[in-house]
Amino acid sequence: MSRVSYQVPLDAAAHAPPSFRALDPGAIDTRGKDAKVRFSLGVSKRQARWLRSATASSGGGIGSDAIVRAAIDLVIELDIDWAHIQRAGDLRAAIREAVLVRRPGS
Repeated sequence: MSRVSYQVPLDAAAHAPPSFRALDPGAIDTRGKDAKVRFSLGVSKRQARWLRSATASSGGGIGSDAIVRAAIDLVIELDIDWAHIQRAGDLRAAIREAVLVRRPGS
């Protein structure tokens, strides 16, 4: 008879692969009438072109404010350890790690 030993980590949850699921229906829920604070932000030329294109593609049914509110709601839902974010590069890396993107044809 051979002797076999099995080792299991004591904290199996810490070693488990992440699980992915769709966002809850109420996750992206900030409406225009909920917007009480106005502020401006800087975007790149590429981001501005994309935002104009997205609003134009909607046939005027959605404004850039709604897209930015939804994007902020999405970032709120991400599992980001904000204590480790020191620079903008850290934030971009954390978001890339936290997001699974659906690509056309996949």
